Order: sequence, then C-alpha cells, then structure tokens
Amino acid sequence: MTEIKPLPHILQTKPYVPGGKLAGAQGHVIMLASNENPFGPSPKAIEAMKAVAADVHVYPDPEYRALRETIAAATGIADSARVVVSAGSDEIIHLLTQAYAGPGDEILFTEHAFSMYRVSALSHGADPVTVPETELTAGVNAILGAVSPRTKILFLANPNNPTGTMLPVDALTQIQDSLPPHVLFVVDGAYAEYVGPEYEARIRDLVDRRANTVMMRTFSKIHGLAALRLGWGYMPEAVAQTYQRIRGPFNVNGLAVAAGMASIQDVEFLSRSREHNSDWRVRMTGALNAIGLATPPSHANFVLPDFGTAERAAAANEYLKARNILVRAVGGYGLPARLRITVGSAEDNQAVLSALSDFTASR
Repeated sequence: MTEIKPLPHILQTKPYVPGGKLAGAQGHVIMLASNENPFGPSPKAIEAMKAVAADVHVYPDPEYRALRETIAAATGIADSARVVVSAGSDEIIHLLTQAYAGPGDEILFTEHAFSMYRVSALSHGADPVTVPETELTAGVNAILGAVSPRTKILFLANPNNPTGTMLPVDALTQIQDSLPPHVLFVVDGAYAEYVGPEYEARIRDLVDRRANTVMMRTFSKIHGLAALRLGWGYMPEAVAQTYQRIRGPFNVNGLAVAAGMASIQDVEFLSRSREHNSDWRVRMTGALNAIGLATPPSHANFVLPDFGTAERAAAANEYLKARNILVRAVGGYGLPARLRITVGSAEDNQAVLSALSDFTASR
C-alpha cells in the first residue's frame, strides 16, 4: 500500500516555538517571555466580553462590519472596506502567502525576523530568503539587493521582533518606491503602538501611497488580548478583496469582536500602557548596561541584553527559571548569546533586574 505522506515542503517546515510556560514551577511565576501587556486587557474590553457572553451560541456577523468600522474610525482610515480582521496577525501572514506565493517563488525577510514568515513560506512551498542585518537592524540596500524576479512578498516587522530595532518611515518609503511591481510589501506593525500615534499614522499612510503595501496589526500586545487571537490589516482594495475570498468564514469569534471594539476605543488605557512601557524600557536598558549586559535601544515592549556567549546566556536563563522568572531564549532567531525580556510590571521588572545583577556578580 502507498504510504500517506505530506508534501515535501511541509516536511521542511518546523513549527513555531512560543514563549511557553515554566513547567513544574511552584508558586508565582514572573512571565516575561511572550511580550504580554502587564496590565492585562482594558477593563472596558472585559466588560464588553461579559456583555456578549450569553450570545456565543450565535455566529458573529460574517462581514465583521462593526469591528472593521470601529478600527477604521479609531485609526483614521477612511475606507473600512480595506480593513480586514483575522485570528491573530499570524493568519494574515498565512493567507497572504497562500494568495501570492508558492513553489518556485521567494519570500524575503531579514536575518532576525519573526519566525512565522519562514514557517509560512515553507508551508506553502515558497523559498524563504534571509536578508543580513547590520547591528541587528534591517538595511534598505541589503533588502533591495535581495529582491529577484522570483520575489513575491517582503515581510518587514517594524519594530522588529526579537531585536526591538526599527527603520525610520523615510526608509520604509524608499523601500516601497524601489520595489518592483510584482512584490507585495507587508509592514508588520505588531509593536507599532509602542512607538506612538504619529508613527502608527505614518505606516497607515504608506498603504495609501502605493498599491503594493499592506499594514498588519495585532490586538495581542498593547491591547492585552493575546488569548483571543485577534489581528487586523489595512490593505489596497485588490489585496483586501483577495484576502476576503480565502479567509475562513467566521474566522474571528464573537468575544474577540466585542473586546477588540472596546479596547481600540479605550485611549486612556492604551496611553497608560505605552507610557509605562516607555518608562521601564529605558530603565531596564540602563540597568542592564550598567551591570555589563550590553543592551541596545528597543522600540518595542522588550529588551535584548547580550550575555557574551551562548553558554552564559543559557546559564542566565536557568538561573532565572530557578527563581520562577521566565524570559525568552532566542537562539532559534540566530541570537544564542542574548535573552529577550518583556517589559512587565514594575515589580516584575525589578525582580528580573535584581536577579540578573546577582547573576552577573557571581559569573
């Protein structure tokens, strides 16, 4: 009998490895591995979910009109028909790859980029192409120099995960204007809110400048809705129409719809989350540098200290785990000597800094 086997390109695909949990831990665990909002979700989002909880037996609006219109109104988008919603921004990555790339095509992303770009490329039979970074940062010339006739999509997270670095909007504009017309430019703004409203508006406006550009966003980070799996995108009309053709029916659940609408309108909560992050990101960067762990400036909600060697980073990770502190090892991103540490609550930040101070004093 013929053995049932997946397609060859599926066998090349390695699953995404999330931040995870601290198995076997006793007592409170400080979770600084997955870039979650330490304040949790907006209280208004919680109330909105409670209000619709009794209606979860009813399918949501298949067009998600109210959610798309609310997102558009909150972010200054004139045409809500060009807003799409998704089960996390990962679904947008997957569906854009499905629609625009396949065997024989190439998908570009930078050296230390979010790993789902590679996973999605391989799972659809496309060839992932990695562009080298300079000092953990993407470069315009390097990106454009890697574009070929086979390139179909360029994914660029800005700010990037896990490095926290970013390109200025002028550099994004240069990339946008220089790409050949057969390449879709996808700007992943998962951490855009941590840069600020002016930046959010400018990457939105990039989509209006050229018909080759898509903006992705998520409710998992600053909105604190990671468990609901809610994302959204702003796209040229033709790309949005293609996306709507292939997304699953009812791909966003009703609780996520209600929470997302409430959260994106809670400007006070979002501002407080951003200000807390900005304050502590600077404090943590300074404190880590002061104890000899070189930490570059970050534009996201995490920092990325350098422990010098992979062995020392692994030892630090185990040292933190023994103290019920979970951070993210990033060897899978080509950064084995570093650990990614989420900006958490004031208490959690102080705890991880104290533990690392003790670690560096003893090693």
